Amino acid sequence: MIELPTCPSTNSWALDHREALAHGSCVWTRRQTAGRGRDGTAWRSPPGVLTASFVLDLDARVDVTQLALAAGLAIAHAVEDLVPAAKVAIKWPNDCMLAGRKLAGVLCERPGVPSRTRVGKGDGRDAVVVGIGLNVDPHWGEDHAALPLAAGKTPPIALAEVGAPPSELAVLIAVRSYLLQACGVLGAGGWDLLLPVLRERDWLRDRSVEVVSGDRRWGGTAVGLDAAGGLRVRGEAGERTFASGSVLVGGDTRA
Repeated sequence: MIELPTCPSTNSWALDHREALAHGSCVWTRRQTAGRGRDGTAWRSPPGVLTASFVLDLDARVDVTQLALAAGLAIAHAVEDLVPAAKVAIKWPNDCMLAGRKLAGVLCERPGVPSRTRVGKGDGRDAVVVGIGLNVDPHWGEDHAALPLAAGKTPPIALAEVGAPPSELAVLIAVRSYLLQACGVLGAGGWDLLLPVLRERDWLRDRSVEVVSGDRRWGGTAVGLDAAGGLRVRGEAGERTFASGSVLVGGDTRA
């Protein structure tokens, strides 16, 4: 694992150095100053917000949306191992929720340019960077501007609010272990093994949502994940499935 005292973006650093990084390599920092979210939003993090990026040697056929969901599942398992009181749900497409608030986010990036060291033999693999931001025990007072950026439209929550916060290194080791397992499952064509677990943790199901995809908006009720990991939304005009997009959450239709 590579620790940087401070870093503009661990994902950018990992992408820039991916040729030299082995499968499973991790770069992390205690202070990220110019990170970015999945939709390009700014992301800053003070100490106590764990920001890390993992380089994965992945079958090129693996869908990045499925990888992001699997990464969220890896975070959930790791967190629950370390903080048993935490019960983590997955918010499609790339967030982890705890007690109705945002605990962590995921950003998966596939460069689009074949990695010389990984694809040079024509094995159909490339390097994907999986970035995470996880609120362990944030020191928001050290960077007041980071709080609204981290929260976005969803209030944040920290592990320290539900139990004794584990060390950042312990979290990294646990997340990496589960992430490598998930990567192996996906690479072996085992998405169908992960899907039922993701459906059990689906935070959006039965909630009133608005999906923003490009310049289009679609409102309705989230009714679960389809077989490929897309979000199914039922509206007045029928049901539609989204492979990507941002989700705004309204009321909750669950009893």
